Amino acid sequence: MGDYEKHLNMAREKLKAVRSAFAKGQHTVVGDLATKIVEQLVEADAAKENTHFGTHMDRHKFSQERYPDEINAAMKKVWFAYGDLGYDGVNGDRARKAIEHLDKILGFFEERFGEQIEK
Repeated sequence: MGDYEKHLNMAREKLKAVRSAFAKGQHTVVGDLATKIVEQLVEADAAKENTHFGTHMDRHKFSQERYPDEINAAMKKVWFAYGDLGYDGVNGDRARKAIEHLDKILGFFEERFGEQIEK
């Protein structure tokens, strides 16, 4: 399995987990998992160019150079949810917003990859 498929499968696995956690009201993990999903989608996209990241900053730079402002803004909101939910406690509204931003990001990558991510 190539790196693209590896990262995409990891994103899919985490996506199932985040949907389940949200449905169960386990809001503190939503930010963690949503962040990991976004990272795996960016990694999958980069793998198509045989690019690998050494740091989080490299991943952010890659995203800013290649994705529309609207998608980068949604990614930032997911990344901020990581801290808001993971460190500041349970907040169902904040978790719901993180999922909404994640859905926007998923739609972008499904179009970019030409395939459905959530199965």
